[in-house]
Amino acid sequence: MSESPAEVLAALDPEERAARLAGLPPEAIEAMLVSWRFLSRPEQRAPEWLWRWWIMVTGRGFGKNRSGSEWVVERCEQFAAYDHPHRVALMNRTFGLVRSLQIGGESGIAAVADRKGYGLEHPSTSPEARLMIPRSDGTWHTSYLEVHTADDPDRVRGRNVHTVHADELAAWRHKTDPEGGTSFTNIDLALRSLCPPGMQPQGLVTTTPRPVKLVKALLAGEYGATAVTRGSLFDNAANLAPGFIDAILRRYAGTRLGAQEVEGLVLDDIEGALWTYAMIHASRVDQVEPPLLGRPVVGVDPSGGEDGSAECGIVVVARESEASLALPGRDRLAPHAYVLEDATVQGETADGWARAAVRAYHRWDAQAIAVETNFGADMARAVIANVDPSVRIEKVRASTGKIARAQPVSALYEQGRVHHVGEFVELEEQMTSYTGDPKQKSPDRMDALVWAITWAVPPGAPAVATVPKGAGAAWRPGGGRGSGSGPMARRVR
Repeated sequence: MSESPAEVLAALDPEERAARLAGLPPEAIEAMLVSWRFLSRPEQRAPEWLWRWWIMVTGRGFGKNRSGSEWVVERCEQFAAYDHPHRVALMNRTFGLVRSLQIGGESGIAAVADRKGYGLEHPSTSPEARLMIPRSDGTWHTSYLEVHTADDPDRVRGRNVHTVHADELAAWRHKTDPEGGTSFTNIDLALRSLCPPGMQPQGLVTTTPRPVKLVKALLAGEYGATAVTRGSLFDNAANLAPGFIDAILRRYAGTRLGAQEVEGLVLDDIEGALWTYAMIHASRVDQVEPPLLGRPVVGVDPSGGEDGSAECGIVVVARESEASLALPGRDRLAPHAYVLEDATVQGETADGWARAAVRAYHRWDAQAIAVETNFGADMARAVIANVDPSVRIEKVRASTGKIARAQPVSALYEQGRVHHVGEFVELEEQMTSYTGDPKQKSPDRMDALVWAITWAVPPGAPAVATVPKGAGAAWRPGGGRGSGSGPMARRVR
């Protein structure tokens, strides 16, 4: 684990630190305090050779976003020094993420520019921003920052840029244009503009690891000369709250999820698991219009113990509505399902998890809570009824054995008929790692998902999506018909 010069200086005793700074003029100290070379760890700075792509694939909390912002501004400074035109492409899954994370936010380009006294114009509705660096004659050199998203590959086609920062590439849904290009393949072709002497077009990818094809291709150098930086949350421990690190270690130490999200390792798919990350991610959506959904069901896998140590899986799923199935091209015998929330709780007694399940039921105006008949249905009915006797409980009949009963649900994912609305990291970890090995911990989240989808889209059942009693309009989450608010609205990214 390396340290930044600032961390090294801060660790000295006061006398030695004063001796190191003695003789430096105030302007030199002031410049040092805003210098990224002084503030950053070596691995946060760009490798000093002429790579085409630099991929920084690390755990959460490493400092990727700050590194990306500093690198973009540093490129702007280099082009300004040569008074050379400069066009930058900032890319993310959505327009809002570019604006809020890569440009705005405490680690974004706006904060870096402000610290250095540069000008930045970024109208909230514009797909372009401008970063202005003062010249010695009082005028400004301008770098143009284009905003691009994974959802609009057509807009990227035909561009000419000098610099690219693509953030969280592993989380993109790679839509294609009529020619089959994605936003990433199109921006790779656009990274071609002439640069000042000694420089070349360069792109930075900052991402948490996922076993997706594009990340693996970049790591293998399939997009040209590629520099790779790996790292973990612990590399940036000095800048993170100790309580946060302790909580993360308690929850994820020794798990595959911890290896991926904390340590920054790109893991391979597990042989024997019914799901792969690519299978889930291929059908992921950021949002879904409420009229396209029937009323949800809350799948519950009851906690097996009374001591509060176990996990109770609670997952909310909705089948598409009759209005959706009536659209052109839809197969009424093959309805789709949408996973809306993972409300799983841990460390709760029976009364505690029952209350959590009932809260999810009312939060989503659900039509039922679904539990398995093989284990816990009668107990769940009694415990939930004790909390709220008005809640409807439905029993799901499933095959004996977790793998056997999950296989029909896995098949729906393979057919592209189940969509996760957003990311559910811990649920997806269970889905992609459970093999049925008796030594594995019970996959409570996965089981709750299976109960919900099995009830919402039973194998061979006619595609009839239930709506509120007496309803003529489609259900809307969080408040019945026509509310347009609630959990779905909050999940929109």
